[in-house]
Amino acid sequence: MMAQDQEIAEEEQIASQDERRAEVRMDGGLQAWLQVLGSWILFANTWGLTNSFGVFETFYTEDLLKSSSASAISWIGSIQLFLTMVIGVLAGWILDAGHLQALLITGTFLEVFGMFMTSLCTKYWQVLLAQGICVGLGSGLLGLTSVAVIPLYFSKKRMIATGIAATGSSLAGIVYPIMMRRLFVSMGFPWAVRALAFLMLGCLVICCAIMKLRPRACPSTLLLDFKHFRDSPYMAFVAAFTLMMASVYVPFFYIQKYALQLKIDDDMAFYLLSMMNATSLIGRIGPNLLADHFGGLTVMAPACFLSAVVLFFWRFTLDLPGLIAIALFYGLISGGMVSLPAAIIANISSKPSELGARIGLAYTIAAFGALIGNPIAGACLRPSGASSSDVQREFQGAWIFAGAFMLLSTACVTLTLYLKSRTLRGDRI
Repeated sequence: MMAQDQEIAEEEQIASQDERRAEVRMDGGLQAWLQVLGSWILFANTWGLTNSFGVFETFYTEDLLKSSSASAISWIGSIQLFLTMVIGVLAGWILDAGHLQALLITGTFLEVFGMFMTSLCTKYWQVLLAQGICVGLGSGLLGLTSVAVIPLYFSKKRMIATGIAATGSSLAGIVYPIMMRRLFVSMGFPWAVRALAFLMLGCLVICCAIMKLRPRACPSTLLLDFKHFRDSPYMAFVAAFTLMMASVYVPFFYIQKYALQLKIDDDMAFYLLSMMNATSLIGRIGPNLLADHFGGLTVMAPACFLSAVVLFFWRFTLDLPGLIAIALFYGLISGGMVSLPAAIIANISSKPSELGARIGLAYTIAAFGALIGNPIAGACLRPSGASSSDVQREFQGAWIFAGAFMLLSTACVTLTLYLKSRTLRGDRI
């Protein structure tokens, strides 16, 4: 029996080496860069919707759902983000089985249908079902695809290719809030949301036409393979990813509300979100370019630490120049945190045929961080008075919570780097 197990292990190792050699030979080309384009569109219409939720949060708070609390409204965006990630195990298994088109078509239908239904909503529970759950489920099928296909086509350029694709969410985070805010005024909420739905449909049809999987070795038929839980570097990074997802989006959800509480002009308060997304776009390229040379974990550790420092100091920013500076800087240093995780998981995984499952499992676990993070931050708000010092006290719990979780994420990234360095001396991880 032991001899048979050893023979199976040797066969798996040979298959893995063959996959790696094939992966290097296919590092680029027209088909590979078409996948980057398709993934760019998917990023824009999944993670980009999360980056844009601040404009919906403000509109719901001030108009459509003004009887609901900020924490309750943030649950809509958090559930959308949670579902974008939590069905990763299922989506990864379907992807590994070769059913990319099924994921794309089903995800497109759910996202677009959910947005059309959102345009008809007038009550909290309706928005929660349509935008939170239906759009979230569609984003889950498409979001996993956006991060799992590129590592199958790239090896040496994996990080920068993923970073380029990830700029889609930042650009959407700039364009969608500006577009929606203008349309809310000129067309009203129903037709503004329908316009967004039509735009999403047109973009996602392109993805269905150009994206496809490259041939790989036969994957495991298991929906959930528990052997991944015994991989200590992988699980340490999953812990880091979970803590990061619980904290990284807090400024994107609350910066506009924070600025309005500080009596900053409505237009400037709104544009702070777009400014943060603008520098986040740059932050997707720079860190990923460095990661191809120095390793994803080596780049992600200082990015997490600097993000934690910024989050801790956010409560001392009480005027417009300070908010502009801190929003621009936070967008820049936090940008890579959305684009690096999938590529890092690919680098610490030995078998490309299991890549979809491993990325999917990581996203499923990290989804619970995404689910609780923003509502907890909202629950930490303590309304007091109208002065700057009162606003500082009102929001300081949210910023401290986000900073603490980001600091813990930094520790887990460092632990991953240590654990993996013991087995992959000299490799870029």
